[in-house]
Amino acid sequence: MASAIYITSGTAAATGADFPLSSGTSRLFYCKPALGSNESLTLDIKNADGTYTQVGTLANSGNQAGTVTATGAGASTFRVSRSTVSPAKTVYFD
Repeated sequence: MASAIYITSGTAAATGADFPLSSGTSRLFYCKPALGSNESLTLDIKNADGTYTQVGTLANSGNQAGTVTATGAGASTFRVSRSTVSPAKTVYFD
């Protein structure tokens, strides 16, 4: 599968669009250029009431890529956020 842009290039903190995953499926996320010190991608899961709960850090300078895997009984909806970065970075997914 070819990489696709999830969050366009920029330096400001940004949150990508919701994406659903069926149980047992995965999606890999990473930045180019690589994340630097104090930069990260975080993962949120969408609750039934439409709010979000932060799951944790998906990627950072020590771990440049992160995989989201849905493990529940059915589809789950997620979103990924990029912290403030310098220089500008694009978030991709496979």
